[in-house]
Amino acid sequence: MRYLSFRMLSYALLCYVLGGFPSVHPASNEVAQIFGRSISQGDLVAPAVAEAQKGKLAADAYVAWLQKEKNEKLRTLVWQAVFQDFAKQQRVEPTTAEIDSQISSQRRFMKEDRVRRAKERERLVEELKSPDLSEAKRKQSQQYLDTLRSLERHDAAVEQERRDPQREKMWQDSDRRVAQVWVKNWKVNQALYRTFGGRIIFQQAGWEPIDAYRKVLEQYEARKAFVVRDPALRDAVYSYFKFNFVYADETKAKFYFEKPYWERTAEEMKAAGF
Repeated sequence: MRYLSFRMLSYALLCYVLGGFPSVHPASNEVAQIFGRSISQGDLVAPAVAEAQKGKLAADAYVAWLQKEKNEKLRTLVWQAVFQDFAKQQRVEPTTAEIDSQISSQRRFMKEDRVRRAKERERLVEELKSPDLSEAKRKQSQQYLDTLRSLERHDAAVEQERRDPQREKMWQDSDRRVAQVWVKNWKVNQALYRTFGGRIIFQQAGWEPIDAYRKVLEQYEARKAFVVRDPALRDAVYSYFKFNFVYADETKAKFYFEKPYWERTAEEMKAAGF
């Protein structure tokens, strides 16, 4: 992954769309408050976990590990709480039609992807027949072909499994849960962009309204929805914005959040520069 903090962000986004906010308990060594909930050192790193790591690491390495763990945990707690509340205030919920359209789009993509992979397997088989192929290139192509064949076997196994009505029902339920997460994620980002505007960036989970993320955090902090007493931990809440992102222009941002990307054709997305 390009950015280490993306793991934190993805977890936070999934938590707020699924409605999961971990419970925290009041403590005397409070380092922060999030929506009135007291956050202690022990809420960030469990004492037993910290003690176990202390016995494994050198002193300097332990200090660095501990700070990193505390930073990431607090950042996750703040982000998921803020995004979850914003979604609630904006009444952002996926509709049945939106979920259905996302599932249909995903199925089309998977079908097209299987066709592309089949053509790529054929190309690689022919390429590997060439006596002029260098050993390095031959090894690389063979590894790629092996991967594509493994995916083909997986597809066949899934297809066989889905012939069972009970298994098919489980797959359909799973598809809807995943689609619900993706749709809500996009709709919350859309609501953030429409509220705050600003630039957008590309990440593994899709395009993000990065300036809106910062503005909503600052707004909630100004309202004291979260208060971080440790300066180092407060900096960690905003550390995601220190990376050198590649930003999309305003025209692309408006296009992307005008309607769900999965409801656009490949030609539309390409013409818009995506």
